[in-house]
Amino acid sequence: MRPSRPIAIRVLVAVACGIASAVLGTTVAVADDGPDLAAIDRYVRSEMEAQRIPGLALGIVHGDRIVHVQGFGHADRAGRQVTPETPFLIGSVTKSFTALAIMQLSEAGQVQLDAPVQRYLPWWRVADPAASTRVTVRHLLYQVSGLSKATGNAYATSGDSHDSALEDRVRALRDAELAQPVGTTWQYSNANYWTLGMIVQAVSGQSYETYIQQHIFDPLQMGNSYTSGTEAVQNGLPTGHRYWYGFPVASELPFDRGGLGSAGLSSSAEDMTRYVGLYLNQGRYATTPLVSPAGAAELQRAGVATGQDGVSYAMGWDIGQIHDTTAISHDGSGFDSHANVVLIPDRGWGVVVMENGENSPDEFFGSRRMTGIAYGVAGMLIGEESPAPSSPSRLLWVVYGIVLAILAIQVVGMVRSVRTIRTWQTVPSRRPTGALRIGLRVGLPLLVSWTWALLVLVGLPQVIRAPLPAVLMGLPDLGYPLLVSAVLAFGWGLARFIWAIRTLRTPPSGAPGPLTDPTTDLIPANA
Repeated sequence: MRPSRPIAIRVLVAVACGIASAVLGTTVAVADDGPDLAAIDRYVRSEMEAQRIPGLALGIVHGDRIVHVQGFGHADRAGRQVTPETPFLIGSVTKSFTALAIMQLSEAGQVQLDAPVQRYLPWWRVADPAASTRVTVRHLLYQVSGLSKATGNAYATSGDSHDSALEDRVRALRDAELAQPVGTTWQYSNANYWTLGMIVQAVSGQSYETYIQQHIFDPLQMGNSYTSGTEAVQNGLPTGHRYWYGFPVASELPFDRGGLGSAGLSSSAEDMTRYVGLYLNQGRYATTPLVSPAGAAELQRAGVATGQDGVSYAMGWDIGQIHDTTAISHDGSGFDSHANVVLIPDRGWGVVVMENGENSPDEFFGSRRMTGIAYGVAGMLIGEESPAPSSPSRLLWVVYGIVLAILAIQVVGMVRSVRTIRTWQTVPSRRPTGALRIGLRVGLPLLVSWTWALLVLVGLPQVIRAPLPAVLMGLPDLGYPLLVSAVLAFGWGLARFIWAIRTLRTPPSGAPGPLTDPTTDLIPANA
């Protein structure tokens, strides 16, 4: 009997998907009333164009099935295409791997979550000896140890590749001051997960890298995932990009082995769909359990409030809402790469998005457009309309304009100051007299200039809670102009002050020289 038209259409769609899988490297499972994968791909491409993202990999999971994996754009300057097998840096998504390793060790009876860290690392301590004895493994997992974000960012630009890098990093916490009392307040700190990585290493008797490979990557058949930056590069890691005024610029940044437990793993979209499926399938991949159903649930249980509206923290995961549905997520923002995982456990969906670029200024000033791609896909999977095209933060462009305007004002002020002091040299009658006028014309510009320099060099890192080199690496189009501005303010401010004082102390010569601009009373600018 001839098949009905709907059945024939389904067969044709299935054949087309099979061809797409073979030709494009996608993995597709077609189900009745399933998501519109073509519309999702169009949405991703539109966001890549709007945000100028060089390359992106997408993975979608439903329950224990890989529904869709796809590469978009380019991995490097040579035009190599991104594929589902291309490994990307996953940044802080690494934290969930570290938490999973701790849960495995807990279920094996080797780690007790409420035991003090010093049970497993007897030498571990922070600056407060008493607090050091109270920090537990669970405190680290939930980011309530009291370790600060600034402490966790202190080595953000490190390229330490020594075998002892992780232990050296954790031992350096002996000088760290806690920002809050132990166990009281959530504060996101990479230092918590450095310490957890060190516990994995100490308890298992293996390096962190070896443990992750043997106990997570291998069981999940994650053949394009790496714990080594060198291996990732050798196996196709895309060129990273930092953004300058909205445009991606290729970069080569150091790999920090010391921070591996918090942000150093790399993986492909295809591999990450297997990993994500683990959390949607009660800790199991296919027939292989990595943790028990109870352990998987505990990893995803909201543990502490973050202080952000409606957001709690689990063990390496954020717990929030997306379209009134519980979402479990985490982003991985590197300096030149970005990754996001979003789980909708009530609907059984999981999304992985990874890019070889990071628009830190855009993320920092609230647009979070890269992060929004994964949430946009997740929304479409649960029946929401395709999001409207994103646009850059207006506030960011206002900040760009202010910073560049300050630089322009400084340059103009320097020119005017030179003319003013030369006028004082050639026309003694134009010199300011009296302590008040001299203070206003000479001392005040120095005070203003140095105040600005201190705000940039000292205040800005404290606000961002990262050292100045990290600010320059993560926000180059803002950091470098601000650094130039601060150096000009400090250096020229001092030079102008000394030049002006020497000029005012120099007795007038017998004959006045030519006038530079005798009709203009020049006021020194903030330079």
